Amino acid sequence: MKLNKIECFETTSLLLVVFLVFFGGCKNGDSENARQVSQPETQVTVSSAKKGDIAEILSLTGTLIPFQEVRVTSKIPGKVQRVVVDVGSRVKAGDILIELEQRELALAVDQAEAGLANAKAYLEICKTTFNRLDNLLKDKAVSKMKYDDVKARLDIARAQVWQARAAVSSAKEQLENATITCPINGIVARKNVEVGEVVSPPIMPGKALLDVVDMRHLKTRVNVSENRVKEVYIGQETIITVDGFRGEFFPGKVSKISPVVEPRSRTFEVEVLISNPGSKLKPGMFARVQLVLAKRMDVVKVPLMAVTQGDKGHVVFLAANGVARACDVKLGISDGVEVEVISGVTEGNKVIVQGNVGLKDGARIILKAQSRKVKVR
Repeated sequence: MKLNKIECFETTSLLLVVFLVFFGGCKNGDSENARQVSQPETQVTVSSAKKGDIAEILSLTGTLIPFQEVRVTSKIPGKVQRVVVDVGSRVKAGDILIELEQRELALAVDQAEAGLANAKAYLEICKTTFNRLDNLLKDKAVSKMKYDDVKARLDIARAQVWQARAAVSSAKEQLENATITCPINGIVARKNVEVGEVVSPPIMPGKALLDVVDMRHLKTRVNVSENRVKEVYIGQETIITVDGFRGEFFPGKVSKISPVVEPRSRTFEVEVLISNPGSKLKPGMFARVQLVLAKRMDVVKVPLMAVTQGDKGHVVFLAANGVARACDVKLGISDGVEVEVISGVTEGNKVIVQGNVGLKDGARIILKAQSRKVKVR
């Protein structure tokens, strides 16, 4: 059977179309398969968004110092007869710390009291004489000159009594000063005196017989930058940690805020008062101070590692059905580990905390700790 030219052309065209469709379809399928192979699964780690409380923390450092420190000195010169306390002794206000020799001081008191007694006796004589002449003067039985002389002696006698009383008071005060007592409740931190040593009032500050510190409370001073000081206020809560007591937290409160900026560092000095029951913390320890700037209760929060920067703001990637879904989020406060999510994520969402850097919306993912066959649901 012979085909004419037209039939041959139609047959040839049909075969060409079938050939193109078949091989074209295979090429498109291979391209799609290649595209899928070119997008491997990214290994990720996830965490669940949860509800809870969160606080924004400003971390600072300082050194612990006593709440109160008194340098005990002697008000009078004298020889040390007894030292009652030693380093580490716990003392209360009014407790005896040091006693100086008192024999000469006690004699001085006796002499002053004897002088007062003599002055009082002389005053009584002058009073009697004056009263007698006063009556005689009324009867014009004595001259005005003699009367004035007796009155002057009476005034002098009164002045002598006042001087004698002052001498007694001074002598007794000196005797009292020979017993050196503690001005505050605290612990003896340093001892710079021994029995038999001759002491005297310090000419310049710094010379002390004993140092007593009040360790029921400690304090530290930290520097807050001028752009954050507006968030600090008296009574603000703080959390203190020290290297010597790892894992333990000590509460404190802001007690003072400097009203002026330090010119070089552009910071404000802030004093923090720390409760120290049992004197567990010691002056000189290095302290890490966490200032609680804000608190939020019962909010949705995610690990800070889950947040990345997108074109329009902060982004969190959610893991669902083996695919990463980018979600724009509005953030609140952070404690440096977790961050409050105001919108974009709800409680229970699986957020990607590792492997999210450079991740794209719709990317295929698997959990690091699981097989490639396991999908995140």
